[in-house]
Amino acid sequence: MNNKIVYVVGTRPELIRSALLITYLKKDPEVEFKLVHTGQHYDYLMDKVFFNEFNLPEPDINLKVGSNSHAVQTASIMVSLEKYLLSVNPDLVVVFGDTNSSLAGALVAAKLKIPLAHIEAGCREWEMDMPEEINRRLIDHCSNLLYPVSKDGKINLLKENIKGKIFNYGDPLYEVFLQNYELSKNNNVVKELSIIKKGYFLLTTHRANNVDDLVKLQNLINDLGCFNDYKVIFPIHPRTREKIKSVPSINLKNLVIIDPVNYKDILQLISNSKLVITDSGGLQKEAYWLKIPCITLRSHTAWNETVKQKVNFLSSPEKFQLKDVIYDVLNNYKSIIKRFSIIKNPYKQVETNKRIVESLKKTNAQF
Repeated sequence: MNNKIVYVVGTRPELIRSALLITYLKKDPEVEFKLVHTGQHYDYLMDKVFFNEFNLPEPDINLKVGSNSHAVQTASIMVSLEKYLLSVNPDLVVVFGDTNSSLAGALVAAKLKIPLAHIEAGCREWEMDMPEEINRRLIDHCSNLLYPVSKDGKINLLKENIKGKIFNYGDPLYEVFLQNYELSKNNNVVKELSIIKKGYFLLTTHRANNVDDLVKLQNLINDLGCFNDYKVIFPIHPRTREKIKSVPSINLKNLVIIDPVNYKDILQLISNSKLVITDSGGLQKEAYWLKIPCITLRSHTAWNETVKQKVNFLSSPEKFQLKDVIYDVLNNYKSIIKRFSIIKNPYKQVETNKRIVESLKKTNAQF
């Protein structure tokens, strides 16, 4: 009898990181696969373009919740998703990461007593003022099957006495990255932007604790303006674009604001940059795999392995220290690049996505 699996996504990062898992599940003759899109990201540049780029199947349903407060958005997903799950009666619900869509999916599955799988389980940043940290902890404790992407993630789950079954098969994103980086080499985004290889920093920031405080946002941009030898390429998130209009005084001389780009373009922008400055979880790892130094605009990161290996550097927005961290990275650039050649990738395992799919298919045997 086929496994009926419902996979819940809602944002750009989930689509990218889930691309191979969704592809394998959709093609598997032993799986009756249903894809739910919550509509948490609803702008074309942040959403549908990625379905097209990764050749993903159209969702079986789009809940179209759109933007709202965390409570309203999560509650709206829960109400609509509960009706859908009751109508299809799945054997398993799968969620990825730490979004409101994943939290809503986890809570509904748990309340309906449907087994729940959490991909990218065990991530911790130890900051409970972050919505993502609250989400990921609750999801983990609701889950029956947990798939941390590294040994550190598994250790976190064991320390919290998580009751579900834990499988450390590596990071699904790594295989997505490998496939798309090869394809990205034909992209011309660097040439189209008229920028020089290694002559720019790549900046992305969208998290509320970085962009909602206009003083922090102003200091961030002004710090980057001190490095006139480098352009700052800034694919801007829609919510950040709105916020930056309200900043009273910023140094925009070397800042190049562009629309969000597709995944292959972002890989090319990372690989040709001098360094990456970001608050995105995915970009930290992609910079790591492309051997580009990264400055993470947070006090902590879920990818602490990269910090311990001294190729990812934290810069707390509260301490206004970005300029000093950039100078430090540039002054030690050669030794940081050399470090990449000797460190071990903690997220790499063999056939991660296929092994996760095979594990998900055993749901009926496990419960």
